[in-house]
Amino acid sequence: MVNKTAPPATAAIARRTILGMIVAMALIESLSGVTQGYLNPILPALGPVFSIDDPTINGIFLISNVSFAVLTPIISRLGDSYGYRLVLRWSTGVVTLGVLMMALWPSLWTVTVGVVMLTCVVGFIPLMMGILRVTSPGHTRTGVSVMIGMLMIMVGAGGLLAGIVGVTDPTLGFWVAVPFAVVALVCSFLLPDAGTPTREGLAFTPLLACSLGLIGFVVALSMGPDWGWWDIRTIGSGLLGLALLAAWAVLDIRNPGGGKRFMDLRMLANPRIRAVSLATFFFGFASISYFGTNGIFLHANPDKAGYGFALGPLMIAIVLAVASVFSLVSSLSTAPLLRIFGERATLVFAGLLLAGGFVVMAVAHGSFVAYCVGFAMFNLSLGMYQAGTRALSVEGVPLEETSTAAGLNELALSVGIAVGAAVVKMISSTFAVSGHISEGGLIAIWGALAVAALVAAAASASYPKRKASGVLA
Repeated sequence: MVNKTAPPATAAIARRTILGMIVAMALIESLSGVTQGYLNPILPALGPVFSIDDPTINGIFLISNVSFAVLTPIISRLGDSYGYRLVLRWSTGVVTLGVLMMALWPSLWTVTVGVVMLTCVVGFIPLMMGILRVTSPGHTRTGVSVMIGMLMIMVGAGGLLAGIVGVTDPTLGFWVAVPFAVVALVCSFLLPDAGTPTREGLAFTPLLACSLGLIGFVVALSMGPDWGWWDIRTIGSGLLGLALLAAWAVLDIRNPGGGKRFMDLRMLANPRIRAVSLATFFFGFASISYFGTNGIFLHANPDKAGYGFALGPLMIAIVLAVASVFSLVSSLSTAPLLRIFGERATLVFAGLLLAGGFVVMAVAHGSFVAYCVGFAMFNLSLGMYQAGTRALSVEGVPLEETSTAAGLNELALSVGIAVGAAVVKMISSTFAVSGHISEGGLIAIWGALAVAALVAAAASASYPKRKASGVLA
């Protein structure tokens, strides 16, 4: 006789296995959230400790931004070539070493090197998406939503914990990430080995052109407000970076080196990938680039600046931690929203919600409650688009290119953030009064970012709509 109870039992085991895998991935991504959140309150407070000035601190942030942009395509591409789990373990190990080095021997040099090592977290999501998509394709959207939810909540929690622990000595804040790093490293050994590595080598020339091009472009955008937009260093760095990026695009599209490639940019011919990448660029432009201005606004004394609420660093950290809960809720809701309302409608709504948040902040920024409402809308959109665009970025590409496709989306996000930050800095410099952003400058920033959010919504509207049959058109 056939045991009819076996299939349900097997399904239950499979469900438990998938659940355990997603939990492990969420714990690994918590390290990414903490490391991206805990540096914000620590680095600005290191000036008196290391006897360094603000330009040096800004230089550390610049190194971090450049490293994020450069390592995004490299780590993602390595995952497809040499195995998602193997590259994830190495990435987690490098981040753990960086965390421990900064906590045990805090100095200007260890922090500078450690910040670069920490940027290896940029590969966590593309690599884990590769494992998830191969192991259980039907749970990809849910898994991504959970990972993004953990990322969002831990960015806020990491900053809050670092602010509390490092209130007397900012270097003590580096210890906040240590337990998360240990847990993430252990979890990287619990994930299954998924997929068959292509063993395809990386074309060195396109890799070099992409990396140097990103360095030149990001440096020009980041340093333009300080050097001057018409300074020869800004123009030279920017033009050289764009030229190298153009060369990379030509080389990779032609697929040189006897079949070797760096990243197959031909996947942008896919309407879904193209729409998601463009939307991701403008979402990053309109959202993450605003966090610095948000802190400035909340900290400003209304009696002197004419705006703001005179909040201290700890209160700002609390506001960010509470706001991250909205991002957590929206990211966890994204998978069912994509299923119920469709991919196009969900992403368009995220763009409109983001633009609406900036409008509320611009119109009612004199009220703390009203500003918090606008910032809550901002964070709801943040979690929604981060989960939605990342999940959709790999749909429609071959399994062996999952990590590369996810990395391409991460690259679009990183470059969008850099461009958005440059625009915000440019507006801030143009509307500066006695070293502070004027109220008119803040309104201009909110307006510019609202326009970028609307462009993200328009780009999302070009995503192929799903027909009743389930086919995209």
